[in-house]
Amino acid sequence: MHLDDDSLRGIEEMLVSAAVRPEAWPEAVSRIVEATGARGAGAIPILGRVPGVPSSDSIEELMAAYFRTGWAERDYRANGIPTLMRTGLLVDQDITTPDAMGTNPFYSDFLRAYGFQWFAGLLVTVGDDVWCFTLQRTIGQGAFTPEEQAALRRLIAPLGRAAALARDVGEARLDGIADTLETLRRPALLLDRTGCVLRTGSAAERFLGGALDLRRGRLTVPGNPRASAALQAHVAAAIWSELKPDSPALAPVVVERAGRRPLLLRAQPLRKAGFQYFDGARAILTITDLDGTAPPEAGLLRALYGLTPREIAFCEALLSGRGVAECAADLGVSMPTARSHLKAIFAKTGTTGQGGLLLLLCRQAAA
Repeated sequence: MHLDDDSLRGIEEMLVSAAVRPEAWPEAVSRIVEATGARGAGAIPILGRVPGVPSSDSIEELMAAYFRTGWAERDYRANGIPTLMRTGLLVDQDITTPDAMGTNPFYSDFLRAYGFQWFAGLLVTVGDDVWCFTLQRTIGQGAFTPEEQAALRRLIAPLGRAAALARDVGEARLDGIADTLETLRRPALLLDRTGCVLRTGSAAERFLGGALDLRRGRLTVPGNPRASAALQAHVAAAIWSELKPDSPALAPVVVERAGRRPLLLRAQPLRKAGFQYFDGARAILTITDLDGTAPPEAGLLRALYGLTPREIAFCEALLSGRGVAECAADLGVSMPTARSHLKAIFAKTGTTGQGGLLLLLCRQAAA
């Protein structure tokens, strides 16, 4: 292990660079891996989980399997979190023995399948968020010795300072996004990895206390548990990448309003790399007020999608905020006929649900 004063200074310089420029993360983490005699390194949140984690390429396969196969919820090393929080450092020897590793599924079934066994975790605190910076060693590399553990403690402070800088840089980046949305007068909210609201633009605030509201930091639809649940599922689908592309949760959420056209809510993920994981923001939720959107021209819908006059009338009725049954009644058709119209419209426009259709019509109107 090479963690003398010169090595630490070089590592901190690389970490600071990575905090400002995410593209410098691979070089910074590679420097740490080499200096500590590890095979790979990464960071995992202690509180909750996160979609993807910053890690070195050498353990990318291990980390992907860790989340994909459910070991993140069955991580035996989580038993050492009190030790990590108390001392700032956790190693396998704190919670198990070499003999016990042979029969413990986390070690014998998971880690050994990828050639790994030993680790050291360093505590990284970023505001109210807590992460564990993990150093992974293979079976042959062996455990971190007491002498190596003492040296590793010297990395805790540089990692913490770099993470704090990354958070501050991220906050400035989020301010820039928020300012841009304000300039465009685009109603939007910035969300963290749990779906809680980090920032609310003034254009979005006018919808709060009416059709929408904040409850314990989360956006909800008052008096409509089903719509609230759909909204939470949609937000989670935008943040996480575990759903199939055709999942209903990925479709925009339609929020009905009495006597008015509905609101259309759509969440878009903010992709992360390296230290950007520490800034907290994971998605932007935009709000489209269909009351402020004129219906698209009938000729445009006919030319672009080949919609019939009756299908165009059905689209206009939907944009007015009416449900399918109300549209059918207004147009003087039966429900089976209305469903047939809707199915044909979905096929012609390439949409898979009412939310996606409304979003498309709204974009066409704006165009």
